[in-house]
Amino acid sequence: MKPKLILCLALVFSGGLLGCSSLTSKHAVHQNFLLSFPNRLKSGEQVVGFELHVQNGKILAVNKVPYDWIINMCAQAPMSDMSAFPNHGASAFQDMIPLQQFVTIQSDRSHLDITGCLVLTKDFKDEWTNFLTKSDFVLEKTKP
Repeated sequence: MKPKLILCLALVFSGGLLGCSSLTSKHAVHQNFLLSFPNRLKSGEQVVGFELHVQNGKILAVNKVPYDWIINMCAQAPMSDMSAFPNHGASAFQDMIPLQQFVTIQSDRSHLDITGCLVLTKDFKDEWTNFLTKSDFVLEKTKP
């Protein structure tokens, strides 16, 4: 091939690719959030499990992996799910510090929805579930 033809083809393809990427960036505006579970434990309560369901967004990262906990996660767009429980009773959370700024969530839609639950106990015999909606979680925007 002639050098001029190669140069012209390179310019056409790179221009086309740049054109495509600029079109996508105008339409896909991503916002990242640090998610914290609410701090609502009553005296003597311990967290022995939790779930997190993200709609119109995805879990990008688990920022803090709780020691001796088992985490199951499916991170995909437009939704992600996570569930976790301690490997041993001694690993139950006695405060909410491990679940503060726990995960990074990304959303490129205006209708981000988050639901979840905390499984609690006081004596490891009886457990109950506190269900959470988006307004219960603490979402902090991250810097771009």
